[in-house]
Amino acid sequence: MYTKISNPSIEIYNGETNERIGTATFSLTTQAEKELLRLLNYGIPPASLPVLDLNLSQPEKSYVPPEPFHAYERRGTIYATVTDAYTGRLQPVEIQMTYDARARGNLTGDLYHFDSAEFNNIKIESVKVIY
Repeated sequence: MYTKISNPSIEIYNGETNERIGTATFSLTTQAEKELLRLLNYGIPPASLPVLDLNLSQPEKSYVPPEPFHAYERRGTIYATVTDAYTGRLQPVEIQMTYDARARGNLTGDLYHFDSAEFNNIKIESVKVIY
């Protein structure tokens, strides 16, 4: 049983062309952390994942910033560290999925930062806990 998720990031690919977009770090909302813990603990896929402070790093040269509120088909792997409830041990996880991404806000105007985003239409391909 896992109780906490920390240090999430995602390797992002264009869902239509399979071209790499980049790697992003983000903060999980309370709802998103609960949804991912339900996936890890009970195998229940999340309906949506709202995230905060998404920062894209290492973007490909072909990167074009998304339009806010427009859905984009994506494929990605979430990397994070989970806390084991019984031992307190930290373990890395990888979650491969396809999803639709929507940028919700970008108040700074930075092309690589989004104040919030949401992943919907999530289809989990694999979940790996690395021991």
